[in-house]
Parts: sequence; structure tokens; C-alpha cells
Amino acid sequence: MAGKLKAIGHPMRVALFHLLCNCETEGLSVKSLYQSLGIDQPTTSRHLAVMRNSGLISRRVTGGQTSYCLCFNDPFVKCLSGCFITNNKIE
Repeated sequence: MAGKLKAIGHPMRVALFHLLCNCETEGLSVKSLYQSLGIDQPTTSRHLAVMRNSGLISRRVTGGQTSYCLCFNDPFVKCLSGCFITNNKIE
């Protein structure tokens, strides 16, 4: 659990987690994530790698596009996402 807390312990990763809270099964593309946050692609990818390596998110590659989604099957992720989702809306 400490590794997951450390992975979410950066403001940009909190923002990414927040965006992914309402992730559909297809996830959000890297491009949509970095454009939403107004940061560059390499920075976004680096933060996503930290989150993926800790088990907070999963990655899916389809063709040349990579998308990410929260690992809602993890009890920690499910609990933490409750801090961001209220009635299916991001707070």
C-alpha cells in the first residue's frame, strides 16, 4: 500500500488519477490526458509509468494508440477513487 500512496503522492499524478476516475472500459488516450492537463507527452508518460508500475492503472495498446484506465479491481484504487467520484461526476 505504501508504494501506491507514494505513486499518487505527486500533484500531477493526482490530476491524472482524477481524470481517470470516470474512465470507461476503453480508457483515456495519452494524448487526451496530456492535452487536458496542458503538459507535454513525455512528462505525462513518465507519470503514467509510475502509476502503472504501482498497480494503480492499466495500459492498453491498440494499433499505435495507448490508453489508460484505473485498476478498479484493486480495493485501494476503488477506495481512493471514491474521493473523486460523486454520483458519476468528478468533484
